[in-house]
Amino acid sequence: MTPAVTRRPTWVVKLGGSLWNGDALRPWLAALAAERTEAGRTCRIVIVPGGGPFADAVRHAQPVLGYGAAAAHRMAILGMEQYGLALLDLEPGLAPARTVADMTEASGPVVWLPTPLAAEADVAESWDVTSDTLAAWLAGRLEAERLVLVKSAPLPAGSADARALARAGVIDPVLPDLMASLPAEVRCVGCADLPRFIAALRGGRPAGTRLTADAPMQQGRRMEPEAAWPGTSFS
Repeated sequence: MTPAVTRRPTWVVKLGGSLWNGDALRPWLAALAAERTEAGRTCRIVIVPGGGPFADAVRHAQPVLGYGAAAAHRMAILGMEQYGLALLDLEPGLAPARTVADMTEASGPVVWLPTPLAAEADVAESWDVTSDTLAAWLAGRLEAERLVLVKSAPLPAGSADARALARAGVIDPVLPDLMASLPAEVRCVGCADLPRFIAALRGGRPAGTRLTADAPMQQGRRMEPEAAWPGTSFS
């Protein structure tokens, strides 16, 4: 009798573009690369790169050159691709992935290079759509159990209303609507919370802030717009 095949759970982890020039990026890459299936761990990890300075260049050049929203959107996705290529060069333990098959068949963590697969995402070609929404779209496509958005912005403990975080600029304004049809649990994790994230990945307590459709923002914690951080376009 052929044994049943156990489906490995998938976590989609979006590394915000705002991490590009800070001290947290390399430790996150090294820790994610170390979580390999041959080490006895069964969780599949797909890393979604933000756009960082590459997408910022698209935003800054748009009013000068005058290209439209559709072109800017596609160029920003290419910015994600550039950031992804940089991440792969910084951490050789990660593998590139362009297709769903690349992600589902990999034995270790992969970095999503979003062209051409992102062209299939049914999202507006607008600056309101960033790599947050594209990461959520990919999580749905992969039927992922969890979507983790790694951010540089301050985050409340416990849970938070996604729309409030969008108004504060921590996540993009399209993500809350997309969450309604997303089976994955969505969490924001601070870039300094790597140990808690790794513990959660290995079966420990969940890390970071759980995003909900209706949970109130914690009182007394001021949320700084992520625009205050570098590399915010497609972050």
